[in-house]
Amino acid sequence: MPEAPSSARQVGLPELFTGFLLIGMMGFGGIAASAHYVIVERNRWLDQREFVELFGICSILPGGNFLNATVMLGDRHQGVPGAIVGLTALLLAPLLILVGLAMTYAAYDHVPDVQAAIAGSAAAAAGLIIGTSAKLVASLKPGYASAFFGIATFLAVGLFRVPLIAVVLVIVPASVGL
Repeated sequence: MPEAPSSARQVGLPELFTGFLLIGMMGFGGIAASAHYVIVERNRWLDQREFVELFGICSILPGGNFLNATVMLGDRHQGVPGAIVGLTALLLAPLLILVGLAMTYAAYDHVPDVQAAIAGSAAAAAGLIIGTSAKLVASLKPGYASAFFGIATFLAVGLFRVPLIAVVLVIVPASVGL
C-alpha cells in the first residue's frame, strides 16, 4: 500500500535532504519534472492536487518557484531547519555541476560538437517543460473560467509580450474576483 501524502506524516531532515538533493541533481533544464517525480510520485510528500496548489502559490511569489516550494515544504515538516536543509540540498549538486561545466565549457566552447550538445540540451529542456505543464493541467480539470484565464495569460505573455507583472496584477484579481 502506498504511503500517505505529507499531510498525514512528518518528513525528517535526512529525508528532506536526500529528496531535494535528488531534485537538484535531476533538474537539468528546469526542475518542475524532477520535483514532481520526487515530491508526488516517489516520496509522496504531497498528492497531485497539493503539488499543483503549492506550485500555483509559488508561481506568484517573488523568486524561483521551486526555491519557494522548497522553503515551504521544508518549513512545513521541520520549521526553519527544514527550509535551510532543503535549500542547501536543492542547490548543492547544481552549484558543483555548474562550476565544473563552466570550467569545461570555457576550455571547449569553440568545438562544434560542444555547440551541438548545447543546442540539443535546450530542445530537451523545452520538451520537459511542455510535458510537465501538460501533466499539471490534466490534473486540474479546469472549468471555463480557469481555461479562459489560462489562455488569456498565455496570449498576453507568450504572444503579445506584455510584461509579466502587468499580467499578474490584472489576471490574479480578475480570476479571484470571478
